[in-house]
Amino acid sequence: MSIKNGIRSATIKVLKDISKENTKAHSASEMNGKSARKVQGAISALSKADARFWLQPGKLFKWKGSANYSLQIQHKGKRLTFTTGTGNKEAAARIASGIYSDLLMLGIHGTLSKHKPQLAQGESIATIGEYLKAAKTVMDVRPATLAAYGIQLRRIAGDILNMRTTRKAKIKAKRATKEAIEGSPLSIFTPEAVQSWRLGFVARAGADARKTRAARISSNSMIRQARSLFAPKVVKFLKTLRLPEPLPFAGVEYFPRESMRYTSKIDAGILMRQARAELATKNPDAFLVMLLALGAGLRRGEIDRLLWSQIDFAGGRIFIEESEHGALKSEDSRGAVDIDTSTVALLRGFKTAASGQFVISAKRAGDGEESRTWGQRYRCGTVFEKVNAWLRAHGVEGAKALHTLRKEAGAIVATRDGIFAASQFLRHADIAVTAAHYADKKTRTVIDMGGLLNPETATPENIVALPEQTETEKPKARKKQAPKRRA
Repeated sequence: MSIKNGIRSATIKVLKDISKENTKAHSASEMNGKSARKVQGAISALSKADARFWLQPGKLFKWKGSANYSLQIQHKGKRLTFTTGTGNKEAAARIASGIYSDLLMLGIHGTLSKHKPQLAQGESIATIGEYLKAAKTVMDVRPATLAAYGIQLRRIAGDILNMRTTRKAKIKAKRATKEAIEGSPLSIFTPEAVQSWRLGFVARAGADARKTRAARISSNSMIRQARSLFAPKVVKFLKTLRLPEPLPFAGVEYFPRESMRYTSKIDAGILMRQARAELATKNPDAFLVMLLALGAGLRRGEIDRLLWSQIDFAGGRIFIEESEHGALKSEDSRGAVDIDTSTVALLRGFKTAASGQFVISAKRAGDGEESRTWGQRYRCGTVFEKVNAWLRAHGVEGAKALHTLRKEAGAIVATRDGIFAASQFLRHADIAVTAAHYADKKTRTVIDMGGLLNPETATPENIVALPEQTETEKPKARKKQAPKRRA
């Protein structure tokens, strides 16, 4: 190669390098100058078969209560939902891209066979009745609690399916409706259906603000109870059942929590004096129920099963504990409740006339309650109904008038001895429960408006006004003596 050709080659190489650097700089400049919309468009152009597509916000999601990521894909007019089985987003993105690639190559049936073999084989979703029967064998809750969960699940399902019956319907019609609801698949509880139900449930309350508030509270309670049936600690034992994806009530929302703080509207002294005059002789069981609810703060179930042997008359205590007749509401319910000497004296007097082991004899009240197969069963439910009716007739409001006496007892103790003492008296697991639901102040907290408007008439706290004297108490005025004349 000649020297001339060598110089020319070197020059061309330098020019190419300069051109390449200029091209890079120009490209970078163009990228910096792009609008945010164009950049987003470039990202969105990623194929669903690319894991980076699924790392974008909103592409992968977690159902409420689930630790794993899920995805939804619209393919040939069908919306399909898959779970990735992992809570790691990068790994979930790779699995999601693989599922989409399988859809393109294997089709819907082939993809379901690979990722959802049960659905591909045509196995039907478990029905409500099948699930309730299976859940009963694995849930570690009281029968009454499980029954209440089932009632709420069927009630929501009945509204979704428009298959509810009225309270006045005949037993045969109610039984047929219940069987139809239990025969429906769990797949009816889609997120859209549950959301529509909760909004419709509140809408039925109308324009009355009080009814609307009550409906929101009831909606939250019903969903919370029904959803408990599908908790992870329950579902993990039901592998043989084919369950929908997502699970019923997954991702459900609740209405904002309403304040449930108790506000006292009764005078406990007047109420108990009226009860003693009207019930102590004519209906001693009803009077005893009120005495135990207000004087000891006992729950309805604790009153229902209370034995005379649980009362320590000498020590002035009532022992709340399990017996062969039933369990406690919770472990924290166990304990000793102090009672005053007047309550002891009243209970001792009723014991002398008692013939059975139960404090509430309920001689003619237990048959119907014991034979009931659903809900909370009480030995003396009829007595409670009479007490509730009497309380409502005497100004105690609310559906659970008897329970109001327990709340009133907590309010009295909280005012006198503080919130911590009230929590111990009521045997709550957490003082927050006492503060949120039970404790109400019984003393008046007011602004001295008279002192603000008329400061000249306000009396300082350290000055005690003397009582006004009557005419007879006032000292007699001395007679004025005439001035003595000088001699």
